[in-house]
Amino acid sequence: MTTQTSSPVPQTVDRAYWLLGLALFAGVVEAIAQVSTALEGPDADVGSLTGQLVVRVVVYGAVLFVMSRFRSGRAWARSTLAVGLGVFGIASLVAEPIAWALAGNDPVAALSGPTLDVAVIATARLTHLVAVIAALALMFRPEANRYFARR
Repeated sequence: MTTQTSSPVPQTVDRAYWLLGLALFAGVVEAIAQVSTALEGPDADVGSLTGQLVVRVVVYGAVLFVMSRFRSGRAWARSTLAVGLGVFGIASLVAEPIAWALAGNDPVAALSGPTLDVAVIATARLTHLVAVIAALALMFRPEANRYFARR
């Protein structure tokens, strides 16, 4: 009788998984900070904010599911994360700051006295972006490629 044992998760895949988890956590922190900031304003649109939160919960839940399949070696999950986070996720993280800068805002002036809200949102977004980029780099290292080829 032969027993088939699954090969252990390579370190690069494991690290990519945890970096994706960090990115997810940073996204949650940013969402909470943005909603909190928006609710402080006099013209807060609770309906719109609720809709945005529902979309984030659905997207983050889907990412969490795909992450679990990624860690277990499913090639489709790696591809889904690479396209979903590598293309659409990164685009969504950088589009707003780029649009803000192109609208003529002064980044130096913005950094001269940021509020706690702005600092939390910026730190969370930067953490999210760096974690996704690092995870993507690890997802396609040779040992990760071998792991996904075996499955």
